[in-house]
Amino acid sequence: MDVGVRRVDSGRPGPTRVCARIGCSTPVKKPTNKYCSVRCCAIDPERHERLRAQAQRNSRRSLLPMSKQLSLDVWASSLTNPEAEIDVLGEGREDVPRGMSRLIG
Repeated sequence: MDVGVRRVDSGRPGPTRVCARIGCSTPVKKPTNKYCSVRCCAIDPERHERLRAQAQRNSRRSLLPMSKQLSLDVWASSLTNPEAEIDVLGEGREDVPRGMSRLIG
């Protein structure tokens, strides 16, 4: 499905594509292009509408209802002293990795 693609015949073999923006009749520079220039692509109102609709669809998908979100009850025990919880996780780890210790001091 080619949205907004028009073709015009010229002296060349095969049809030449014309810019997809309404009101522009300039031929495109390559057979795979849809617009004649970056400016035409940037100001095409149909393209803007497609991008706006796609962004709205994608933003609706990313929101989770509160009933589907994860419960944070797991972390309730560590909320009394979060630093102690971090200390427990960090036990046995060096502050400076062994390979980097020669750079210290």
